[in-house]
Amino acid sequence: MAASSVFLAVLLVALQLLHVAHGEIKTTPIASDSRPVILFEEFGFKPGGVAEVSVSDVSWSVPEGSQLQAVDPGLMGFMLISNTLFFKITNESEYAEETGAAFCPLTSEYVMPLFRLKDVGPDGKGKGTVIIPAADQYTVLFSSCQDGVEVTMDVRTEMYNLVGGNGRDYLPVGLLPLPGIFAVASAVYFAFLAGWLFVCVRQRATAERIHAVMGALLLFKALKLACAAEDSWYVERTGTAHGWDVAFYVFGFFKGILLFTVIVLIGTGWSFLKPYLQVRARM
Repeated sequence: MAASSVFLAVLLVALQLLHVAHGEIKTTPIASDSRPVILFEEFGFKPGGVAEVSVSDVSWSVPEGSQLQAVDPGLMGFMLISNTLFFKITNESEYAEETGAAFCPLTSEYVMPLFRLKDVGPDGKGKGTVIIPAADQYTVLFSSCQDGVEVTMDVRTEMYNLVGGNGRDYLPVGLLPLPGIFAVASAVYFAFLAGWLFVCVRQRATAERIHAVMGALLLFKALKLACAAEDSWYVERTGTAHGWDVAFYVFGFFKGILLFTVIVLIGTGWSFLKPYLQVRARM
C-alpha cells in the first residue's frame, strides 16, 4: 500500500518534469537505485512503431537493516504505458489502497510489459520488444514492487517508427518537421547576414565595430540553427546526433555571449566597452 502511494507520487512528479525526448538511442547506467519507479523515455508512436529495451550487467541487493528477507525478480521489470491511460492506473492504485490490497503496476491490464528481471539470463542480460498497436505518446518505465531493493544495470532504450517497410524513423511523430524548420530558419538568418554585410560594405564610411559584432551574432545564430537541423536529421535516421549536438551548444554559447554584448552596448549608448570598439576618439 505504501509502495503504491510512492509510485503514484513519483510518477506524477516525473511526468511534469519529463521533457519531450528526441527519440535518440540511449544507454542509461543505473547504480544501486531503490526507487519504486524510474522513467527512461517518452516517445510519440505511429501504429506499428517499435519499442526495444535491453539491459546488461544486471544485479540487485538488499541494503543492511532492510526487513525484506528475499528478493523476487518477478516483481521488478520494464513496461510501456500510454500517456492517455495513466489515470486508469491511478484509479487502480487508489482502489487497492482503499481496500487494503497490494498494487503492483507491472500487473495492471493497462500497461504493456516488456520483460521482468526474472527473465534476465545468467550473463546478466535481458531484452524486451513491444509493437505499438495505436498512435499515442508512450513512456518506458522500470518498476520495482519491493521496497528497498537496490538495482544496478545498464539500460539501452531504442524507440522508432517504421517507414517504407524496413526504414526506421527515430524522431517522435510530433517532432518530424524539426529538420526542415531548423534548415529554413538557418537559411533565413544567413540571408539576413548577407544583407547586413552588404549594407555594412556600402556604408563602410560610417560603420562601427559594433556593426561587426552584430554581424557575428547573426553568423553564430545561423550556424546554431544549421547544427540543430543536422542534429535532428541524423537523429531521425540513425538515432544518434553524431556530434552535431556538441557543435549546437558551442555555437549557442558564443551566440549568447554576443547577444548579451550587443544588448549592453546598445542599452548603455556604447559607453561600456566603447574605448575598445571605437577607433575614433570620443566626441
